[in-house]
Amino acid sequence: MHHEIKILCPGIKCGKCRRMVSRVEEAVKSSGAEVHIEIIDDINEMIKYPTWILPSLIINNKIVARGYVPSVSSIQKHLTENSTDA
Repeated sequence: MHHEIKILCPGIKCGKCRRMVSRVEEAVKSSGAEVHIEIIDDINEMIKYPTWILPSLIINNKIVARGYVPSVSSIQKHLTENSTDA
């Protein structure tokens, strides 16, 4: 299954955003899943999502983390859960 991951952050300059990107990339690499990662840093795009806490992690249109950086295993769990839903 193809997964769509979006990371909402005001830029990857802050520590949380850099950690979020790094952990998502690590989780994707070790999962072997087909994934498209998009970093959304434009405020006009961010306001389209129902969250005001950043950074936010969205996997297959479901917000899975807001304001904190989830563990690699947690991200992998969400990828696995979403692949069984399809």
